[in-house]
Order: sequence, then C-alpha cells, then structure tokens
Amino acid sequence: MDLALLGNRALQVAVRRNLVCFPSQAPIFGKQPRRDVQWRLAVLYFIRGWSTREIARRYGLTRERCGQIITDWRIRAVNMGYIQDVTPDDFDALSLMGVKGDADGEDYIEVRFALAK
Repeated sequence: MDLALLGNRALQVAVRRNLVCFPSQAPIFGKQPRRDVQWRLAVLYFIRGWSTREIARRYGLTRERCGQIITDWRIRAVNMGYIQDVTPDDFDALSLMGVKGDADGEDYIEVRFALAK
C-alpha cells in the first residue's frame, strides 16, 4: 500500500486497524506553525479517533486549520518513514468504497477488507 496516497481518514482507519505502524512517540517537526501541539493533534486524531471538530474545539482552532495541521504532520511522518505499512504482501489492506457523511456532518469511510486473489 502506498501510504503517500492515503488521506487523513484512510490513514486513521489503517492505524486503528493496525495495518500501519504509528510511532510510539509522535515526532515534532521543527519550523512548523503550532509545533507545540501538532503531535498532540496527530495522536488524538490517528490513535484516539477524535474528529477534527472535537480537536479544534479543545485547542481553540477552526476545524479546517486543525485538518491542515494534521495533514502537514501526516505528510512529513510518512515521507520521513515514521509511519510504515505492516500488512502482509498478499493482503489488500484498504479498498475504499466511498466517503459518506453522518448526521453531524462528519465524514466516515466505508472500508472493505479482502484477501488478494
């Protein structure tokens, strides 16, 4: 699986299903805005499963800005090798069937797991 092609929600699902490894100590990437909280946002989002709306409310950010910080952190973490694919080679890990919204306006992803033929 090419982790660089996964978005935040797909990577969140993969982390929570143990299909990719997540660093035990989330790195802080220097020279980034809000570097003091970026790793906390990443942990709450990817590990704890919080929505960007909940995180934004907690840290006094807009939902969009929270998503930007998480996206920047994800891109750097994947590019630097902190997040790695740990699925077996013959396992089709994430076959995304679509993104839909729930009643709260939050997106969720339907994920179907299947063995490769």
